[in-house]
Amino acid sequence: DIREGRGGLHPRPCFKRGELSKSGTPPIWICAREGKIQERRGGQWDPRRQHRTRGSSMTVGTGRGIHGTLSYPFTAVGNWLRMLSDAVSWQLVAFIFSCHFCLKGVTLGLVGQAGLPFSQQYLKLSAEATQRLGIVAMFPWSIKPLVGMISDVLPIAGYHKRYYMLVVSVFGAAALVYLGSVPIGPGQALVYVAALVLVNLQVSVVDLLTEGKYTEKMRLVPEVSSDVVSLVWSNQTAGGLLATAISFFALQTKNYRAMFFCAVPFSVQAIFTSVAGLLPEDRSETNAVKTDLLIKHRSMFVLGTFMGVVCVLLAAIQLVTTDMYTQLAVTLLCAIVLSLSMFWCMPLKLAKATLFLFLTNTVSVSFGSAMQYWYTVDDRCNPGGPHFDYLFFTVYTAIIAQLFSAVGILLFNSYFSKIRMRKALWISAVISSAASIGDFAMVMRWNLRWGIPDKWFYLVGDTILEPMVLMMAFMPSTVLISKMCPKNMEATTFAILASFSNLGGALSSSFGVFAMQAAGIQTDLEVGQCNFDNLPHLIVICGMIFPLTAIPLTFVLIPDIDMHDTVDMDEDDRIGGDEVKREEATPLVAAAAAMGMGATKTD
Repeated sequence: DIREGRGGLHPRPCFKRGELSKSGTPPIWICAREGKIQERRGGQWDPRRQHRTRGSSMTVGTGRGIHGTLSYPFTAVGNWLRMLSDAVSWQLVAFIFSCHFCLKGVTLGLVGQAGLPFSQQYLKLSAEATQRLGIVAMFPWSIKPLVGMISDVLPIAGYHKRYYMLVVSVFGAAALVYLGSVPIGPGQALVYVAALVLVNLQVSVVDLLTEGKYTEKMRLVPEVSSDVVSLVWSNQTAGGLLATAISFFALQTKNYRAMFFCAVPFSVQAIFTSVAGLLPEDRSETNAVKTDLLIKHRSMFVLGTFMGVVCVLLAAIQLVTTDMYTQLAVTLLCAIVLSLSMFWCMPLKLAKATLFLFLTNTVSVSFGSAMQYWYTVDDRCNPGGPHFDYLFFTVYTAIIAQLFSAVGILLFNSYFSKIRMRKALWISAVISSAASIGDFAMVMRWNLRWGIPDKWFYLVGDTILEPMVLMMAFMPSTVLISKMCPKNMEATTFAILASFSNLGGALSSSFGVFAMQAAGIQTDLEVGQCNFDNLPHLIVICGMIFPLTAIPLTFVLIPDIDMHDTVDMDEDDRIGGDEVKREEATPLVAAAAAMGMGATKTD
């Protein structure tokens, strides 16, 4: 790797990809020579495989004519992908495409954009019911510790990943075929939610096992960590854009089931990549349960199982009762017990940071379904409202929002990445609170008094500014976790950190259901009886005030460190019975991938 420093370009040691194969093929060494990255195999330099670098990103170092200039982007990307394939294996690069482009990008994008019109037009669900069932549909993302634990200790046919991904991919693809081909109407909401659970189970399990593998590779070859970051996020972003493009045509036909059917090929491909063993993995010599691993990491496994039970309880309470006080009591109990459980199995510093992220997610009470309905229902339900069509609300705005989310990352890297952690989280809390101002102004209809049409005001506020500030608010959290995540047991550890974040979001939505009921929000689409009178109060209290509680929490739970500092874990800290060794911070992408796909609007 070549790093640019004050004194110019500084060479760093070579790193090796591969070992001596059975056929005698020597390993590949990727080294810095005279300002270029070159490869050699068995001591011979290959001049055809040269890349010029800045940081760890590879570009072509040759002169370019007109043809070379036009082809340069494609050549540069090709060289970059070849370099990554040499460093972490082409199989892993291909599987990242399978997971992050096809599943997390396209499949989840299509399912997500079909959700609102499907719920309103086919199922005739209220905003409250939509949010309750959404908690159930997303619960597989919160049981990732349980899945990670099982895959770590119980191989299937000698493999810890391959056949787990195969099984969930078969169920996920079958669920999409069902949703795309079988008519579903009012009274069949549970069937719809059951299918969504299977789809989310597929994506969450494949995502978990993939991130565990590329995190492991990033530890072995740290020189390409930033390139793996770019590969993961670019695949996911490109997949999301393709899903939006497909939705553009599907929504115009008003056949909302077609969007699920379009997602089928992107889900089915995971069956073949799993069977082919595209995710690099060594075969275990035995299929027996690894009881020694269970004993060694018993506290982490107990916590993973406990979190799985809590997830099931939280999802079940949404189905068995609609009593707002029963749901509130169960939600509060889950939040308290989970908050205390962190300190039982984690090092103190990691537990405090995890608690901070969990609490800030939880207290930012989500009432997103109420806002979605206010924006999209017809004049009978919301007289004088915006009445956005689905094409504008889910397609046009999604494209612009993804672009400006990238702008948020650039702004964070340019202006906030060098400040202290507490200050970054304070700014994060303030901009999260400010992100709701646009919604408040529209609900109060101030934009019309100012002479600004609804669509233009929404584009500027919710579509351009809000994604930027939410991404800027999201980034400090990922940096915080990346500095405190311990080595070893990557799949289980990252899954637990991710699940606390996801559980915080689920609890936030559960509190949001209570808040909508307490505020008297009604959205009965079958009879057209709606009431949004107290929606402005929800925006002020839940969207503006509650996020600011993160500021005082930083003084208690967050160390006063610089964003670039390394957190020095205490020598007696333990993770599931293992001593945590002092080392450099885990790369940012691992925490970011574990916590989700980036900032999304959840208010």
